[in-house]
Amino acid sequence: MEVNFKKLERVLSTAEVIYLSTSKNDMVSSRPVSPLNIGLRLYVRTSAASRKAKEMLSNPNIAVCVGNFYFTGKAKALGSVFDDRNTEIKSAYILRYPDSFSEGDEFIKSDEVFFELLIENASEWIYEDGVPIGLAERRS
Repeated sequence: MEVNFKKLERVLSTAEVIYLSTSKNDMVSSRPVSPLNIGLRLYVRTSAASRKAKEMLSNPNIAVCVGNFYFTGKAKALGSVFDDRNTEIKSAYILRYPDSFSEGDEFIKSDEVFFELLIENASEWIYEDGVPIGLAERRS
């Protein structure tokens, strides 16, 4: 069995929430985040002062669950959401989440940053008629 990356891309395109796990000093934490994907390139935004940002900067190893997919990889800091180099990502984020970066956006902070979540290893539970029949895995 092989991981269906086209299906993963579709799942990411419609997921309102993914579950991001990060770690610092062997203490793991998980939380729901709103994803943006451009193909299989995955982005999240957060305050630079948030726990998840601090953990990803300290230890870039991440894990994500979405639908029947699970993947591990690395977080890469991209800088401020207001940087010109992040204009394309910010524009795509606004298309996906129209209220983002507006006055009504209760989450926006002046220190808001983007992270790219790079997929390295992926797993997918395979179902047949609602019954799990196997696990597909791809390791980098």
